[in-house]
Amino acid sequence: MKVTLTVEAGDGQLRHVEAEDETYEAAMAAARTLIPEGSKAIAIRTAQTAE
Repeated sequence: MKVTLTVEAGDGQLRHVEAEDETYEAAMAAARTLIPEGSKAIAIRTAQTAE
């Protein structure tokens, strides 16, 4: 499972962070660790990865 978060910084700039893991929960937890300080996730996208 791949999770892509759209992240909004305090100044309004947008960026994306991605993480992959075997489950949604694990991929989401990994992606959240990539959110920079002072930013927040505003959108979540998921995709199945090939096995």
